[in-house]
Amino acid sequence: MNRLILKKTATILGNVFTLAAVFYLLATFFENTNKIKIEFSSVLLLAVVLFCITHLFQASIIQIILNQKVGWAALLRINSAAQLYKYVPGNVAHFFMRWLNLKKSGVGIRDNARLILHETLLLVITYMLFGLVFFTTTGWLNALFSVPGYQVIAAVALACVLAGVWFLRKKIAPLLHAKYLYVIFLYSLSALLFGLILCILNAYMVPEITGIGFCTYALGFAVSYLAGFVVPGSPGGIGIREVVFIEIFRHSGNELYHLTQIIVLFRLAGIVAELCMYCLTNIFLKHKL
Repeated sequence: MNRLILKKTATILGNVFTLAAVFYLLATFFENTNKIKIEFSSVLLLAVVLFCITHLFQASIIQIILNQKVGWAALLRINSAAQLYKYVPGNVAHFFMRWLNLKKSGVGIRDNARLILHETLLLVITYMLFGLVFFTTTGWLNALFSVPGYQVIAAVALACVLAGVWFLRKKIAPLLHAKYLYVIFLYSLSALLFGLILCILNAYMVPEITGIGFCTYALGFAVSYLAGFVVPGSPGGIGIREVVFIEIFRHSGNELYHLTQIIVLFRLAGIVAELCMYCLTNIFLKHKL
């Protein structure tokens, strides 16, 4: 009962955070409607293509962890479908629908559960490492030190991390095998591609943003990606991911509405890529091209 109450409370809080974040983004757009000028270009198509490559990485990750004979095109369709499902009720639908589709492909309950657990742990580990590098190589670390009582906050955070490692120690040990290190490598490649996409959108669609390079984009977005991933009840991390991105880059001296513009374009390219991958893989499997 206590666990159920905790789960419901976390979901409600996640929904509240999501609504607040979306309201924040919309308010920023409305306040700057006369300044925001979005001119679509072929660069957005390039961003979609790069997003599609991250789907190939994700299909490889699923194949590596499952270690079963599931067709490549089927994995791409399952992954892209699950990515689209997550926009309705959140990450629960993402994993549930992928579970059902993989079950239809012959993947058992135990293997499905192992996939979700190991994949989630590896993703969190990878993006936490990116985030750690971001906070230690930018001015954000000094900003954290200026927060009143930061020692207490740091001590509590460290205690939570150590407690999490202790509880998951039996699950983390197998993740150090070579094939799982390869999964971390693929997640890292995805994070770097996200940084490249942001750089391209910055250079050709929002050139007003200055002073943010490829590495900073890749590392900083990893922080916002992780935030959108772990907040319960946030459909696809919409709102949470964007607001965290804006807040961590505000210290760069760029205008708030320009940062809002680039991250919204980034999200748009990602959704188009998910739709394209789903449609293309369905056509491929239906006609067995």
